[in-house]
Amino acid sequence: MAAFFIIGEKKIRPGVYFRYENWGNPPIAGADDGRCACVFKSNWGPLGVPVLLENFTEIQRNYGNGGDNGTTDVPLEQFKGGARTVMAMRLGDPDLGTYGTYEIMDEIDFPVIKLTLAYPGSRKLAITIRPTLANPEVSELLLLEDTTLIERIFFSTPETPPTDYSMVDTLIAAAKNSVNFTLTKIDDSTEPIAVIDQEPIIQGTEPTITTQDYSNAFDVLEAYRWNVLAIDTNDTGIQEMTKLYLNRILQGGKFSIGCIGDPSTIDYDVRLSRASGVYNDFQVIYVGNGFTDIDGNTIEGYKAAARISGMIAGTPSSNSITHLAVDGAMNLTEPLSNNKHERAITAGMLTFSNSSANTVWVEKGITSLAVLGNNEDAGWKSIKRVKVRFELMQRLNDTVEVLVGRINNDPDGRMAVVKASNAVCTEMIAERKLLAGAHCEVDANNPPQGDSAWFIIYADDVEALEKLYFTFRFRFTPDLG
Repeated sequence: MAAFFIIGEKKIRPGVYFRYENWGNPPIAGADDGRCACVFKSNWGPLGVPVLLENFTEIQRNYGNGGDNGTTDVPLEQFKGGARTVMAMRLGDPDLGTYGTYEIMDEIDFPVIKLTLAYPGSRKLAITIRPTLANPEVSELLLLEDTTLIERIFFSTPETPPTDYSMVDTLIAAAKNSVNFTLTKIDDSTEPIAVIDQEPIIQGTEPTITTQDYSNAFDVLEAYRWNVLAIDTNDTGIQEMTKLYLNRILQGGKFSIGCIGDPSTIDYDVRLSRASGVYNDFQVIYVGNGFTDIDGNTIEGYKAAARISGMIAGTPSSNSITHLAVDGAMNLTEPLSNNKHERAITAGMLTFSNSSANTVWVEKGITSLAVLGNNEDAGWKSIKRVKVRFELMQRLNDTVEVLVGRINNDPDGRMAVVKASNAVCTEMIAERKLLAGAHCEVDANNPPQGDSAWFIIYADDVEALEKLYFTFRFRFTPDLG
């Protein structure tokens, strides 16, 4: 007979017994580039709820045009920079804003249905109710923004309705799946619903945004996977809170970078002191000048930081953003001298400059780390190298976490961890992100005990070639002898 056994089990009956094991290594986790996150204000869209945007057209669909005081240009700049996805968070407490409303009347001007918009905010929308041209027994409700159709709902309006027919109930039932509004019955009516043409909906209001709203948004975003964060403000208090947030979640194993910026209207030396003094952190990219785009828009401060966040996220760690051209950029808002660029680099302030072909590009891909702290080397000043190091940590975690609890803390189990970790190193060497020789070994100074084991990863990350030195040797005449 044949049957299965478990390790240590001794069968009673004679026979052949089997078991099977996984002799292979866990799959090697790949790079996970292109994931941005952002917080912003808008006059429409879900409040306090993250929405995963996969392209820039989804910004309009989920958040409209942002309104007069909106900052939906943050996710837009991230996509322009190269983000593949953006985890978007509209700021605000949904309990503090008000919702736009409209009362739908019947033909004798009696209110029968209340329309309530789905989100708090002052988005200017209008409603049209009319018979369709193709079929007079079918009517349509249109939700419009200016002349742009947002949503269309069809409902039956028979010329000879049955005795139990209610146009009010029919319209409410037809609109039950709307994502933009809800309809609730005010009263029944035997009269047809009145025809209206682009009647304005009474606008709601946005909640007042406070520092606490940013903190709440950050807490929500912490649960999701993203690489680079951008915020929608030049407010120094919010910027400093962003740094502290990034530092905190790094301790919890979230390998992320944040981009902030200040406009050129702030004194140059003040910007330098903020980069090297207030921030001085490899998780913070501080953008100190900006550019105008092809439409004449000024992209500085938080907008320029949002563009850089997309460029960082969208560029694989095998490449640098140093001298990476900025799509759509036409002119610098603040051309800097050679001396000012050098001072900016020393202070950890990322700037834009012009190439010899007058293209706007990133002068040097640097973090705001200017003065090294304990356990920090100069590699943490480079965006590229920070990305490589964070990627190594993330991919190593994603690869070996499937082994946790499934292997024993014995030489075989620890060797399985070493093999899986070395496989990640080998992969990143092949991708030209690490130099040859990167490897993992058991930490000889910390012997395994109980359910714990310690390992050391040795890795040299590859820096981009950014400085070329040429020596020209000239002579008046060749030696003819």
